[in-house]
Amino acid sequence: MLSSTTIYFNKKNEEVARITFDENDVPGWCIKSKTEPGFKRKFAAQREACAVWLREFDPETGKLHAKSNRKELSNAY
Repeated sequence: MLSSTTIYFNKKNEEVARITFDENDVPGWCIKSKTEPGFKRKFAAQREACAVWLREFDPETGKLHAKSNRKELSNAY
């Protein structure tokens, strides 16, 4: 399968995350955050993984937003 990797950088030009295709177990797109290595969700589409990254992660640190903040964000969509 032909796939690409999306790399996210913060304002300091440090890599904070990657969206990659993982063929292990159940194939799918995954978010590999430098500061959230325990995040283990897979997505059917790269676009979906990118949307979750943009909505649920801090773009400067790569950390998940606080649960209360994630709930507010999910209600906004």
